Amino acid sequence: MVGKFDSVRVVESRTVYNKRGRLILEDVLEFADGSRHEWVYFKASGAAVAIAAFTEDNKMILTRQYRHPFGKVIYDIPAGGMKDGEAPKQAALRELEEETGYTAEKLEWIGRFTWAPGAMGPATVEVFFTKSLKPKGNFDPQEIMNIERVDFNKVFNGVLKGDYIDSALVIATLLVVVKKRIQP
Repeated sequence: MVGKFDSVRVVESRTVYNKRGRLILEDVLEFADGSRHEWVYFKASGAAVAIAAFTEDNKMILTRQYRHPFGKVIYDIPAGGMKDGEAPKQAALRELEEETGYTAEKLEWIGRFTWAPGAMGPATVEVFFTKSLKPKGNFDPQEIMNIERVDFNKVFNGVLKGDYIDSALVIATLLVVVKKRIQP
């Protein structure tokens, strides 16, 4: 017996929107059982990085910024897309400096995840941990955010209560605890 997912092919594809680095596609898919389904999704530019960065006294570096799709200010962690030819650690160090003015003497990879795999892809986020922050440079003037140093116990409890909604912040916080890098 043929399973529905044994083969999936794109029968038709059209661009719904393509402006300012945002690409939305609509594909018609044909599954192994002959059924067809439309799939509308945001095509991400590729891999990204996120950094769970801590001071020596266990303060987590959070960025606080306005996120228009939510219509409010939220907390997240330093993160961003990888540039062509850039290794994940290079991207993490670049994003950390651009968003916070810090660099890290040591970065440790602690996990990966993908956002909304049914609505966006392919977009894998490589998550790094550091507790070796050093001031390096200035923020990127294009970044519109505030930097806050928040006690990790407060961040962890906020994640458990649902006070933080950014997926990178939530996942990185849980990875830090599960991998025993810092305990709340």
